[in-house]
Amino acid sequence: MERLLSPSMHRRVLLLNLLNGPNSWITSDYLAESIDCSKKTIMLDCQYIEDRWSDYLTIETSRKHGIRLIASPHKSIYEIYIEIMKESNAFTLLESIFFEPMQPASFWEKKLFLSNSSLYRLSNLISSALKDRNIQMSRSPYFVHGKDERQVRYFFTSYFIEVYGIRDWPFHLDREKVFNLSNKINKKFDLELNDSQIVHLAYSIAVTIIRERQGFLIQKRKDPINSFVKMTIDVRKYQADVEEIAEPLNVVLPDNWYEDFCYSIFWWDFGWDNEQEKINVIHQAENLVTTIKDALSISISEQSKVSIVRLIEYIYAKHKMFPYKKFMVYDRYLYSSRAIKQNFIVFTAVATKALSVLETKMKFPWKTMYLDGILHEMAIRWQDLSRLTEEMRHQLSVLVLSDLGKEHAQLLSSVLKENFQNKIKLSVQESHFYEQLVNSSDQKYDLYVSNYAVETVDEKMNMIVEDIPSFKNITDLRKYIEKRRLVLPKDIAYLNA
Repeated sequence: MERLLSPSMHRRVLLLNLLNGPNSWITSDYLAESIDCSKKTIMLDCQYIEDRWSDYLTIETSRKHGIRLIASPHKSIYEIYIEIMKESNAFTLLESIFFEPMQPASFWEKKLFLSNSSLYRLSNLISSALKDRNIQMSRSPYFVHGKDERQVRYFFTSYFIEVYGIRDWPFHLDREKVFNLSNKINKKFDLELNDSQIVHLAYSIAVTIIRERQGFLIQKRKDPINSFVKMTIDVRKYQADVEEIAEPLNVVLPDNWYEDFCYSIFWWDFGWDNEQEKINVIHQAENLVTTIKDALSISISEQSKVSIVRLIEYIYAKHKMFPYKKFMVYDRYLYSSRAIKQNFIVFTAVATKALSVLETKMKFPWKTMYLDGILHEMAIRWQDLSRLTEEMRHQLSVLVLSDLGKEHAQLLSSVLKENFQNKIKLSVQESHFYEQLVNSSDQKYDLYVSNYAVETVDEKMNMIVEDIPSFKNITDLRKYIEKRRLVLPKDIAYLNA
């Protein structure tokens, strides 16, 4: 949906995506090539972004290193994407059509202060972008529809969540009542939904009610009376909740609206061709968790396992219903997965390999389309994952040396212990500097930290610090130590195959 932005803003979003990553410096040549523009345009866009959102970030440039973004510790860059979307004329038109369908072109020209040509251009952009998601927009009058009404509802649910999130509420419905119903459904059916999924369910309920009162119902239901409504008998008690939520709309809902509501909201139970398919997906999900657990030799609680298996089940059912890109402009999973890939390197490698194998086996895009999201959710749902992966890391043996004597070596040792604690096993020189400290034939430590170059030690294993280690010294040591501690267990050597 990035195409709904103006060409210049689309380019700046792409630039922001590249700069807002785990890498430090990025060359202007790489940025220009990636975005397909000149280096001069890159520099102008960097200046625009920094001037426009100086409270959120700083962009530094260096002839030697390139360009890097430094995010403010007090602001979220996500807010920039929200602001960009809210200022887009195309997104504004699309959202307005959702709330007020069946209006002619003249209505939108007047309401949004658009010329006839501007409305025509924006309509073409929206139609083209929606087509990628199997959704259409008619213009005589204006309304959004599709072959599968559930896909339309899911699309708008995803849109509103991305733009408004949990803090705002764009609907003329009682927010508290909608969320209360979401929590009731979660508890009644033991869905094990986390907070973000509760939000998604609440938005889905709101979108469904609004689409229903507008007359857009799901036409193609698989045996809605026989197989589906049998289950909805158990949720009939929630009909009063839905009617209470919809009451402020002051409309008469169409016949069979409640069956339509359930078929839209309970999509995870109605995306299966047969029960055996569902059983197979759950079985494969359980095997996936076991494979990762055994490969890393870490534990997992039963609650975490159930949560992750349910996640895989939901992703599969959701994909069958909406097999398209879920985000509009800001891919939240992409950014969080970048951090996970940095901080949980071995876990990421194992999970990626396991998902790749499962993708081939099931012919489903587990890795291709859902890797970032699964890494994000697994990191949240796998209880104590950070501690478990930390424990499996190698403890580096470090010898501390100083040409200022044993007392100074002890000082350096205390600084290292304070910063790296159980990540390293410290030893300190016991002899005087003027005595031979290290034999080249007896280098038994993983790392030598000193305030001078130790000639008898491989320079790659010798990290030199100032007499009182600087912030840069500590940062360099941290990078080296974290990298050296990543020793893959023998039972996952297949990852390099």
